[in-house]
Amino acid sequence: MSIGKRVSMIFCAAAGALCVCATGTHAAALNGAPENQRDDLGYYYTITGGQFPTGTTPNGDNASGGTFRFLLDDLAWGYPLGIWQKDDWFSDNASIALTLRNSGSIVYDNNGLEPDAATAADPNYYDYVNGNYPTGGHGAHVAYSMSNNYDWIYAGYFKIEAATTVSSLTGYFAYSGNPLDPLTGPFDPSNPNIGFRMNIWSNVEGDLLPTNTGAFDGDVFTSDASAGTFSWSDTGFDRVGSSSTQNIYRLTYALDSSITLQPGVYWFSHDATVTPEPMSLLLLGTAAAGFAAVRRRRIG
Repeated sequence: MSIGKRVSMIFCAAAGALCVCATGTHAAALNGAPENQRDDLGYYYTITGGQFPTGTTPNGDNASGGTFRFLLDDLAWGYPLGIWQKDDWFSDNASIALTLRNSGSIVYDNNGLEPDAATAADPNYYDYVNGNYPTGGHGAHVAYSMSNNYDWIYAGYFKIEAATTVSSLTGYFAYSGNPLDPLTGPFDPSNPNIGFRMNIWSNVEGDLLPTNTGAFDGDVFTSDASAGTFSWSDTGFDRVGSSSTQNIYRLTYALDSSITLQPGVYWFSHDATVTPEPMSLLLLGTAAAGFAAVRRRRIG
C-alpha cells in the first residue's frame, strides 16, 4: 500500500516555455546494488492518469488486475530486487499518465492534460481542497521513478486496440523549482547532471506483468537505444497537495524514426537518472538510504 499523503492537481496558468535536451543516458543492469543514493539533485515523480480510453478494467485497484507495477534494485527499500511487483492504487487512477502522438496527432491518451486531447481533464476531478475531493474522485497521484538513484521505477499499463504508429511519447512529472519543496526538493530538469529515459515493455501473457529484461530497459522500446530528443514544458496544470504545490510538466521524447505498436497490452515508464554517475557517491551511508525508503516510495 502507499506511503505518504494523497495528491492532486488543478488547472492553472498557460503552458511555459519549451526546453530541449538531446543528451541521452543509460540505466545500469539489475545487479542488486544501488548506483547512487544521493539527495542533492532532488527526486523525480511521475504523474498518474485518470482516464480509461480502453475501458475501466483493469484500473488502479489490484482487485481489477491493477495497472501499476514497480521494479527496484536497491536493498534500502526492503523489497525483493529485480522482480516486477504489483502496487495497489485507487480505482479511479488509470495508470502512469501517457500521451502518444503520430505526426503531431494524439493516438493514445489516458490523462486529458493536452489542449488537443479528445477529452480534456476535468479540473474539478483533480481539485484537492482541505483534504477533500469535491467530485468524490482521488485525483492524480505521483510515483517515484529514478532508475539509478535509489534504483526504483514505476511502469503503467496501457492497451493498444489496433496497430498504432508512434512518433513521440509524452509522460508527465512534478516540478516546483523550489529547492525546499517537500516532494521534489532541488530537482531541476535542466540540471546537466540529470538525464531522462523512456521505456515500453511487453506484457507477460496471463499475468499482467511487464517482461523482465534483467535491466531497467524495455523489450519493446527504450530511449537508451532509440535515437530521438527529449523536451519538457509546463502543461498549465498544477499538482496540489495538502502541504505543497508543484507544476505538472510534460516530458516528450520525439523519435528520429517512428515505431509501430501492434495490438496488445504494454507497460510504459519514464524516469530521471543521475548522469554521469559519480563513482565517489556510489554509497552515502545507511542513514540516508533509510530516510529515502521512508519518504520516497510513492505518494498515493
